[in-house]
Amino acid sequence: MANLRQITVTWDLQWDDEVDVVCTDAGVAGLAGALSAADAGAEVLVAKVQAPQVSDAAGGPPGWFTIDSGDSETAAYLAELAGDLDPAALSLLDDGVPVRPAPTPAAPPARKVPPFVGAELREWTSRCIRSPSGYLYTRVTDWTATAMLSATGDAVGITEIGSMSPGPGDRAGSVLDWLDTEARSRDVDVEVVTRLDRLVFEDGQVVGAVFTTADGPLAVRARHGVLLCRAGVPARGTAQLPAAGVMRVALVSKSASRFGRVELLTADPA
Repeated sequence: MANLRQITVTWDLQWDDEVDVVCTDAGVAGLAGALSAADAGAEVLVAKVQAPQVSDAAGGPPGWFTIDSGDSETAAYLAELAGDLDPAALSLLDDGVPVRPAPTPAAPPARKVPPFVGAELREWTSRCIRSPSGYLYTRVTDWTATAMLSATGDAVGITEIGSMSPGPGDRAGSVLDWLDTEARSRDVDVEVVTRLDRLVFEDGQVVGAVFTTADGPLAVRARHGVLLCRAGVPARGTAQLPAAGVMRVALVSKSASRFGRVELLTADPA
């Protein structure tokens, strides 16, 4: 594998803004990530793509895990994180926002470092890249997550955003609408952009992102990381389910992984 520390800034860049967390679009993952960071006291900027190209409809290759500007450093970084997976060959999962039985609190670990299972992380990476609610956070961190155990006994990190009742005819769309309303009510900063051009690196670490806007490039430094995510929710109205009452919207992650996705947590065994 390539060494991520070989990736470094090769140009002089003047920052236009500086925040704690940058979210690269105002989709389900971007808004949920922004809300979780804002609730933790972080300064957040959400870059909303004004006219996203919907090239990742159900059955097509996941499009959020690529940069259409062709920036070589960003492409190398994403390729390294994907490992031996081929994102272009992965089909999109049809569960716009998946439902998970509510996890239970995990007991304190018997040792400080949990066992590392590479195959499990590879499967989790594939699942998140394929998911309409998937995201990549450029730091391995659990700064807002609570350690929990899933119904199958897997260790997961859970960051709850709030509770809502998803629409039975359009689960993903209703979640996105709810997150958008929550972001507005909490005064999350949203900047309209044309596209994400590239990530910016210093000593192998992502330190910001550059966007194209109607007024020219927008370079935003991220003190705590960049959340790379999908624009909106493709194929609104699919992945239907019966009315299920109140569910909890949460970011779900795994230890030692930069990948996660937004899920709905329910106490209803059905």
